[in-house]
Amino acid sequence: MIMHKPVLVDEVMKFLDPKKNENFVDCTVGGGGHAKKILEMTKPDGKLLGLDWDPQAIERAKTRLSSFKKRAILVNSSYTAIKEIAEREKFQPIAGVLLDLGLSSDQLQASGRGFSFQTNEILDMRFSPDDTQTQAKDILNDWPEEKIREILWKNGDEKFARRIAAGIIEYRKTKKIETTLQLVDIIIHAVPRQKTRIHPATQTFQALRIAVNNEFNNIRIGLRDILDILEPGGKISVITFHSLEDRIVKHLFKRESVDCVCEPEMPVCQCGHKAQIKLITKKPILPGAEEISENFRSRSAKLRVAEKI
Repeated sequence: MIMHKPVLVDEVMKFLDPKKNENFVDCTVGGGGHAKKILEMTKPDGKLLGLDWDPQAIERAKTRLSSFKKRAILVNSSYTAIKEIAEREKFQPIAGVLLDLGLSSDQLQASGRGFSFQTNEILDMRFSPDDTQTQAKDILNDWPEEKIREILWKNGDEKFARRIAAGIIEYRKTKKIETTLQLVDIIIHAVPRQKTRIHPATQTFQALRIAVNNEFNNIRIGLRDILDILEPGGKISVITFHSLEDRIVKHLFKRESVDCVCEPEMPVCQCGHKAQIKLITKKPILPGAEEISENFRSRSAKLRVAEKI
């Protein structure tokens, strides 16, 4: 098993502030790094509900968290089902929730589903291989050029989206795009050489993964349900790795931290909206230079924290 390095662990623990016998939810338990730390801090009787859409991640978490026995409740599911799962498991009260939106090292390097451009795998990219949703290779082989270009631009901030989309269309005229290395080859030939540590395929792979798993919409659904199940005084910590992910979290936190969301020109509030949270972090918390040097993938991480009123 590849040892996954959880991001911003000390910062997450500082803001979540787990205490003995409290219950927490890790919405994307992944390699179990954050979950392990929370369980250590909430002994002897605190519990953790860990969710992950990826069944392989759940199996890895079971191994890593086995010493905590019944204190670790692990469920193979998307965090968009958190309300139903918490109710089914009678998991209350909830003192804090963590939503880490990054891929684990295990998923990138050992899933076999094409998340990484560094190994030759089928371009699947579904978090759950049992789901019936569109795979990345379906998008690349079947979708029109303008739709592929839109995905690369909107989901990946890819400035060469037009060139890459055109390269994909030209390539598929003679051969189906099935594997990660085929896509990497298309990208390398489509974009000019750059002086950067970032691989030219990074943003395209990210954009396709987001599209396949409907990630942006899932964040909106999940955050609203998380706020519903948190107890008053409970904390929600969200780690993002993409500017658009962070924007979604920032805007939702801002909206839910004020009493009125009417247009500024309205003389009297008509919306009836009431604040659900108070912001704990006015600006996102970023990893330090030492963490980035030890784990380069952490470079784009941003942590935002709010407290349920």
